[in-house]
Amino acid sequence: MTENTEQTNGEARLLAALAHGSIIAQWLGLIVGVIVYATQRERSRYAAFQGLQADVYQLFSLIVAMVVWSCWMVFYLLTWIPLATQIEASDTPPPLFWVGLGSMIIPLIVMAILGLYGLWGGVRCLQGHDFRYIVIGPLLERSGIWQRTTTRPDTASRDQPAS
Repeated sequence: MTENTEQTNGEARLLAALAHGSIIAQWLGLIVGVIVYATQRERSRYAAFQGLQADVYQLFSLIVAMVVWSCWMVFYLLTWIPLATQIEASDTPPPLFWVGLGSMIIPLIVMAILGLYGLWGGVRCLQGHDFRYIVIGPLLERSGIWQRTTTRPDTASRDQPAS
């Protein structure tokens, strides 16, 4: 993990923490990360990178949560097959039904772990640390997407020497 050479002020730390901590809002958290990245891209490389990183992580965690919940739903619906065939034979559902219902804890645990990791990133940024997610941080850092800046037309002509 590389250290950020830019002095991070309180505003940059707060915006970075807000981008990471907004994981608790799922869909809205994605918007917060984009806003932090877009507004801080020219002002604070630290906040811009943290906003982009938080956004990519939240998108990843949203996709993982949807896949895990979809797998659980398929498994749970499969547990209804024995229940449908034994509807008149017994008043109590078969044990497999309870296993399927109890397995709902797996997607909840996955979502809790993903959310806590995002909140940990927010806390570390609020403390002034240069936080990186395990895989996403180094990938984004190497890609350089967050470093690209655009030159405004009015400043481009000013920077060139007069002929």
